[in-house]
Amino acid sequence: MSWEKCQDYGVIKIDGKKVRLQESLSQYSAIQVGEDVADARWAGDAVVVQLSNGKMRRYTSLSQYSEIR
Repeated sequence: MSWEKCQDYGVIKIDGKKVRLQESLSQYSAIQVGEDVADARWAGDAVVVQLSNGKMRRYTSLSQYSEIR
């Protein structure tokens, strides 16, 4: 997935165990995290998600991520 539309709009919404990346007022793509999300932020061309258990993930697509800690 290209993050361009989501990055341009810039809005991330935490929705329980998923993160919504807004493309417009009514359209979004969702990252299905599968664990409770504490925080999510843009970091360049990726999304960094902090889980409630303290772990962090760096998402480069809707399903590809690497553990930060």
